[in-house]
Amino acid sequence: MERRVFFDQIAQGKAAPCYVLEGPEEYIKRSALDALRKLLLPAGLEDMNETRLNDPDADTLIAAAETLPFMADKRLVVVQESGMLQGRAKGYDEARSAAALSEYLKNPPDTACIVFYVRDKADGRKKLYAALKKSAEIVQFSPLEDREMTRWIAQYLKKLGKQISAPTCQELTFTAGNDLYALSGELQKLAAYAGDRAEILPEDIDAVCVRTTAYRVYDLTNTLMRGDAKGAFTLARALLKDGEEPLMLLALLQGECRRMLAVKLLRADGAQPDAIAAKIGAPPFAVRQLYAQVTRYTEEKLRAMCDACMETEYRVKSGRLPLEGALEKTMLQLLRIRAEETDD
Repeated sequence: MERRVFFDQIAQGKAAPCYVLEGPEEYIKRSALDALRKLLLPAGLEDMNETRLNDPDADTLIAAAETLPFMADKRLVVVQESGMLQGRAKGYDEARSAAALSEYLKNPPDTACIVFYVRDKADGRKKLYAALKKSAEIVQFSPLEDREMTRWIAQYLKKLGKQISAPTCQELTFTAGNDLYALSGELQKLAAYAGDRAEILPEDIDAVCVRTTAYRVYDLTNTLMRGDAKGAFTLARALLKDGEEPLMLLALLQGECRRMLAVKLLRADGAQPDAIAAKIGAPPFAVRQLYAQVTRYTEEKLRAMCDACMETEYRVKSGRLPLEGALEKTMLQLLRIRAEETDD
C-alpha cells in the first residue's frame, strides 16, 4: 500500500486490523502512526487503549491484542524492534512464535489494531513477513520525490507564516539533505532568522543551515574547479576533522567528477539543466551551476578527473597506496588537470 492510500483511508475513518509500517522515511512513518492513534484512541483515554511492545513473542502479542479496549472500539497494539521481522528474536523461539502469529493474524480480533513499526525495511526472508504480506496492510514509506518534498516544505513553512519558492526549496534540500526530521529543524531556524519577512531566501540558507557531507564535498569540488587550492584543502581538513572517512570522501569526490562529466555529455546533446537533473538523478540546483561550469573543460579532461579518482580508490583498496594522504593526493591531481585546461 502506498502511504497516500493509507492517509486517505485514515481521513475517511477507516483502519485495517493489522499494518506493517516500513521504509526509510521515518518522519512520515511516525506521522502515520500518530494519525492512526488519533483515529482510534479517544481523547483522554489514549494510555488505557494503547499497548506498546518491544520484540514480543507470540503469546505476549496475542494477549495484548485480546485485551478489550476501554470505552473505545479498538485497542492499538504497537510492536517495535520485532526480531521476527528484523535481526534475531531475543529470549524466545522465533520459529514457533512466527508460526503462531501467522495463524492468529489470519483472523485477528475486531477489537484491536496491530501495528508492526519497522525501522527502515523488514527482512523479506522472514516467515512472519511472508505471512503478513497476505494478512496485513504493508505500507511503504520511501523518501519523498522532488515535487512531494517541495510541497511538504511549503506546507511546513505555511504553518510558520512563511513561504518559499521552488528553486529555493531545491537549494535547501541540496544543502541540508532530505531527512525530514533534520529539515523540520532547519525550517524552524529559517523562519526565526527571516523574522518579519514572509519569504525564505537563498541567502537565509547560506546563513543558518547545517550542510550535509554531500553538500560539503560538492562545495569542495567547486572550490577545486575554481583553482582555489588553499580553500579546497581547508574544506578537506574540516571534513576530516569532523570525523568523515577519507575513503568515503574520495568516493563522493569521484561522484562529483562523474556528475560533471554526465552534465557535459548531456549538454552536448542539447539537454537543458532540469532535464539533465531528472535523467541523472541530481539536484536541479547543482546541475544548473554545473551546466555553466563544464564549458571550461573538454570531455577528455573530465574523464581524466574521473580516472584519477578511480585510480586512487583502486590503489587504496588494493593496498598499493596508504589511505592517509590519498584524498589530498587526488585533489592535487585534479588541480593539475584543471591547470592544464584553463589559463587562469
